[in-house]
Amino acid sequence: MFIHYGLYAVHGRHEWAMCYERIPRAEYRKAVARFKPRVGCTREWVKLAKAVGMKYACLTTRHHEGYSLFDSPANKFNAFRTGPRRDLVREFVDSCREVGIRPCLYYSVADWSDSGFVAGPKEDPRGWKRFVEIVHAELKALMTNYGEIDYLFYDGCPPDARVWRGAEINTEIRRLQPNILISDRCCMDEDIASAEQHTMGPGKPWECCMTMNDSWGYNSTDEDWKTPRQLVKVLLTCMHNDGNLLLNVGPKPDGTIPATCVRTLRQISQWAARNAEAVYGTKGNPFAYADQKLSVYRDRTAYVPLHFYHGPDTVVAGIGNRVRSARVVGTGKAVRFRQRDGRVSLIGLPETMPDRPFTVIALELDGPPRGIPHPLMGQGRAKYE
Repeated sequence: MFIHYGLYAVHGRHEWAMCYERIPRAEYRKAVARFKPRVGCTREWVKLAKAVGMKYACLTTRHHEGYSLFDSPANKFNAFRTGPRRDLVREFVDSCREVGIRPCLYYSVADWSDSGFVAGPKEDPRGWKRFVEIVHAELKALMTNYGEIDYLFYDGCPPDARVWRGAEINTEIRRLQPNILISDRCCMDEDIASAEQHTMGPGKPWECCMTMNDSWGYNSTDEDWKTPRQLVKVLLTCMHNDGNLLLNVGPKPDGTIPATCVRTLRQISQWAARNAEAVYGTKGNPFAYADQKLSVYRDRTAYVPLHFYHGPDTVVAGIGNRVRSARVVGTGKAVRFRQRDGRVSLIGLPETMPDRPFTVIALELDGPPRGIPHPLMGQGRAKYE
């Protein structure tokens, strides 16, 4: 679960309102008086994350607006000294540990409220130096005051990490948090690759962060909600390519997660619970060929989500193993099949989809999964070029 929460929630026009609407700094900050998160809201967030099968949660400790959700002596514009006068990061981390969710922190280096950052290092070198010192002090506070942090998600980083001494602060972060993972959004080669609103191919460990509508922070008029099927497809694509899905919610000003988010998460979680053996602890792309996009495996079992469902006419092709048995994961029902060379016809499937939004088929194989390269794609493509 990705949680975008900050002063922008009060404005209710998503997290970039200050920038897009060019709201003057003094005017924007007036929202502090109306920023009143309910006591216990962080626990509600992570309880929901736990209930729907998520394993970690990442909170925006500071977004580009520059408002920190923790006590920051370096930056008085924070939730501990203004507004709610509470350390929301402390509440979040404690809540995570209480329910068994791994606590992860997002931090934006960019700060639209800092004149030195806005002017830049050439126009205001002294202001920039002060801005960088604040960034380093805040990151050290986050890595010192809240126990073990599993993951640091960077954002808003200047593309040249030297101008904010990124390598220096990351070295210090690793000294303070020896087991932490750091995202490469700091424009340096760190642990985790990040894909925003899209998926990636396999390689280094990666995650896709994605919104449930078109906004990260709360946007009262954004009705472009993704369907559970669309989001499950993203999850399946992440699984196929050995990545994680970091799915975002944008709480309202009082900390309540919008009802549409909750409803969609619960629908996804019901599917994930039925298909848990295919969702958790699997490896991606067992057959390594182009015509079956989404599949994962564990040992000698391959799990194939049927993106296009054709009932008893459904065919899964390119499998180099002998298939010993097939079943619908979500219902446990066996499926009759016929295998001819690398084509497996699932003749025992019903006309209507037995498990929505995606039916996943478990194929028990005679050995580790082996794929058959497609004659018209991949290696065979050279014939036509």
